[in-house]
Amino acid sequence: MIQAEKKRWFIELFAAYQKYYLLPRYFDRVEATGVVQSPVKPAIFIANHSSWWDGLLIFQAAEKLLKGSHYMLMAQEGMEKHRFFQKLGAFSVDKQRIRDVLITLYYARQLLEDKNYVWLFPQGEIMHQDTRPFQFQSGVGYLLQQSDCPVVPVTLHYYFGEKKKPNASLHFGDPIIEDWQSMTRDSISMYLSKILEDQADIQKQNIIGGSNTNPQAQIS
Repeated sequence: MIQAEKKRWFIELFAAYQKYYLLPRYFDRVEATGVVQSPVKPAIFIANHSSWWDGLLIFQAAEKLLKGSHYMLMAQEGMEKHRFFQKLGAFSVDKQRIRDVLITLYYARQLLEDKNYVWLFPQGEIMHQDTRPFQFQSGVGYLLQQSDCPVVPVTLHYYFGEKKKPNASLHFGDPIIEDWQSMTRDSISMYLSKILEDQADIQKQNIIGGSNTNPQAQIS
């Protein structure tokens, strides 16, 4: 695995680069809705994974709208190709090697024990945002059994409005608090996948109908 090596100067520089150049170039609007706040530390944020942009948008939202120190798990091949993510707080997992998976899960557990926030894409790979059902891998279940912390569901949806450029929406759900140790890893994965799937469906319908009553925060 590749561990995170956060660099504050690089984080600030990259956030400014995204704010003033990258995101305005490719998106008409990037917004966050729902319960946009950091819960009591530590906590795990889970998100659906439908685009290469997901990690960049989550980084920008965490830096601009949330408190605390945030880390993100990403695939080994992605990290090797885009090593700058390491300086933003990303760490990797090589799913082809069981020992590497165990080392990564232990590292994530240590981050949580040190009162950090950890972001996961439990689907494990990029899937089209309309693919159903959501199917999670069991890593999130393992971490919750070990750490017993809240889970924040975040759904990302990309769509076109009246402009040539697309919009991106991140919806933050209410923190989920359960007795994770009383559940199996598979039951945790199924439970959380259904919550995230339902949230994604409601988010999509609200966007289509233009009836989102949650306060909105502009990311870009």
